[in-house]
Amino acid sequence: MKLCHLPSIGMRNIKTMLAVFICVVVFAIMGPGFNPLVAAIAAVITMGPSIENSIETGWNRILGTAFGGAAGMLGIFAANLIPYEFAYVFIIPLGIMGLIYLCNNINKSGAIVITCVVFLILMTTYPRDAGIYMLAILRLLETSFGIIVAFLINRFIKVPECDEKSADAESETKKELITVAEKPGSSRKKFKVSNILYMIFKP
Repeated sequence: MKLCHLPSIGMRNIKTMLAVFICVVVFAIMGPGFNPLVAAIAAVITMGPSIENSIETGWNRILGTAFGGAAGMLGIFAANLIPYEFAYVFIIPLGIMGLIYLCNNINKSGAIVITCVVFLILMTTYPRDAGIYMLAILRLLETSFGIIVAFLINRFIKVPECDEKSADAESETKKELITVAEKPGSSRKKFKVSNILYMIFKP
């Protein structure tokens, strides 16, 4: 007898865990001088609910990384150009606003999150002394690595057979509802209500 009924672990959950695990392992192998934080964050953000979603949004992730990286470079340059220690306090929110505006106006709203994340990572983790641009490039590469790992996992790890059976069962249920609705004497209005209820309360 089961004491409790816990929901199953979703496939997206497992794939996200695997993507983060790969990022952590790779950076651990590279040595203590490398931090997996940036790559892991990018992997979590990039992981989509399905292969189709991953393919559909892959281009947005690439564009977002490029936009955020370019904006981060410009922001670092501006912060070092302005003779004020806390110039980045004003540059960061203005940069975020500009990036959101840009993505919306070129119809790439799906790239907003990763664009802003890359920009924030570059602006908040660079040192104020030397090697700032090399570190910015490194952060950009780390972000790209996390995106690539998540994309590949989402692309090549298939949905388990049990999930496919569940999807087939759901499809059969929908067909049965339609068949019942089309029988003589059935109420079209009743079918519509039941269909709506099924869509709301389906498992």
